[in-house]
Amino acid sequence: MLFDPKKYPNVFKGHQYSLDVVSGKIVANKYIIGSCERYISDVEKKDAPFWFNADAAERYLRLVQRFEHVEGHWPTKNIVYAPWQCWVFMNIMGFYSKITGFRRFRTAHLEVARGNAKSTMASQMLLYFLALDNPNGNYVSTVATKRDQARIVLDSARSMAKKNKSFLTKNGVEVFQHSIVHEASNSIARAMSADYGSLDGLKDVLAVCDELHAMNRKVFEVITSGMSKRKDSLLMCITTAGDDTTSVGYYQTQFAKKVSTGEVQDESFFSAVYTLDDEDEWSDEAVWIKANPGIGISVDLDSLRAKVEKALVTPSDINNIRIKHLNQWISEANAFYDLNTWDKCADPTLKLENFKGKTVRLGVDLASHIDITSIAYVFKEKDIYYVFDKSFLPEDTIKQKNNPFYDSCIADGSLLKTKGAAINYGEIQDHLAQAAKDFRVHDCMYDSWNATETAQKMSDKIEMVKVAMNTANLSEPMKKFDSLMREGKVKHNGSKLLRWCLGNVIGKEDHNGNVFPKKAHEKMKIDPIVAILLAVTGWLANGEETSVYESRGLRKL
Repeated sequence: MLFDPKKYPNVFKGHQYSLDVVSGKIVANKYIIGSCERYISDVEKKDAPFWFNADAAERYLRLVQRFEHVEGHWPTKNIVYAPWQCWVFMNIMGFYSKITGFRRFRTAHLEVARGNAKSTMASQMLLYFLALDNPNGNYVSTVATKRDQARIVLDSARSMAKKNKSFLTKNGVEVFQHSIVHEASNSIARAMSADYGSLDGLKDVLAVCDELHAMNRKVFEVITSGMSKRKDSLLMCITTAGDDTTSVGYYQTQFAKKVSTGEVQDESFFSAVYTLDDEDEWSDEAVWIKANPGIGISVDLDSLRAKVEKALVTPSDINNIRIKHLNQWISEANAFYDLNTWDKCADPTLKLENFKGKTVRLGVDLASHIDITSIAYVFKEKDIYYVFDKSFLPEDTIKQKNNPFYDSCIADGSLLKTKGAAINYGEIQDHLAQAAKDFRVHDCMYDSWNATETAQKMSDKIEMVKVAMNTANLSEPMKKFDSLMREGKVKHNGSKLLRWCLGNVIGKEDHNGNVFPKKAHEKMKIDPIVAILLAVTGWLANGEETSVYESRGLRKL
């Protein structure tokens, strides 16, 4: 489809952006390429349940660019959209449902690095929905877990409205300290948060979720449920990446990426995720535009270059650079293991029961009674290490945490739910006893914390080896496991829980270059990986080939 650049100058600019992305003229990641391909296909469809309204898209882009900048120094008085911005908002505001007559997209997810004008664009959208989109009792909210965060977009919109006097007088808009009101249509824009009061009962036509990566899951669920009360509602999510890969923001990002690549079909969901591709080297200047489409305009290249150069010599800065300025979701910038390498070792066909009768080394990490407890199974055949785990969490802890990640792990079997408020160690002992029946258990390496009783009870069935949890014992297994992964000598079944925990492991290094597995935050669990490392410790300590299968009892390492 061609758009007349005189009649539709902004739509023409956005459309050309999508063509340049797909052709490779503009450097972009696979998710933006996928979203552009989706747009090009959709805009040409004749038999789809939606259509592209160029007039509506152009009207939106024309009106919001009449607002003036409220901070910084710019070559133009008014806010002028770059091609990528035109493309994003012509999608959101231009596609309409043939069935309902309202806009096609009910949720829009814009994820981009800091400095690319997310809040400014959200503020313009807020004012448009409040007074320029034929409003009729429009409730518009900026939403965050904390009210200070929720106010960022609202306050930007307040400043923008006050600076544009014609917008106020022509449309009858009034700006107050905590709200913006369009009295003629009984419409209001305000900031809402969990710490301000109840969010139940909201019926917004537009809800802007600011910095979704930090949003409380319950807040997000309340907002999304309230959006269904109006057929013309839009949930606008704007965010950068974060460091909590169990958060609702991370789950939303993963869904948005799958929509972009076509792995998930959702005709009501628009996705624009600007980030680096997995294989990109974060310090390579050539790829920064993938996360910063506004580079050279709203993002100063020299400033970003200086930040990256500083991070290269100050590792403590890497975390902030990669998350905030390159929009990468990472639990820790100094994560010890590489998840891409781990993913290449996955074989979903692997099943623990297929190894019955074979020699195995076990590792046990018995956490507190209310946290994750893990048993690791490590088999070795022809220099290949096959790793499995059984991890347990009490049902009361699951209810208390209300964590969607744990729910999904239970659903796919990578996490086992135990009854009651605490782990029953007798249940763990039953699994160990069953392992002794199913496999030729070489030995079971265990951390003495909370495990003394279990070790004593199991010593007549399995050789239990106590491992002191120190750098001397775990540094070599940590490094060895990493090298085995890189050589493709580790195989696993793709457990979601194992992947998450592996990404949470950071290496605490001493002055001799030895490392010890640590987690950066209490929420970042690593228990199954510790159990695996304990089992690997056993393989290394015994020279890997020496069989002590007939020897039972307790040993120390």
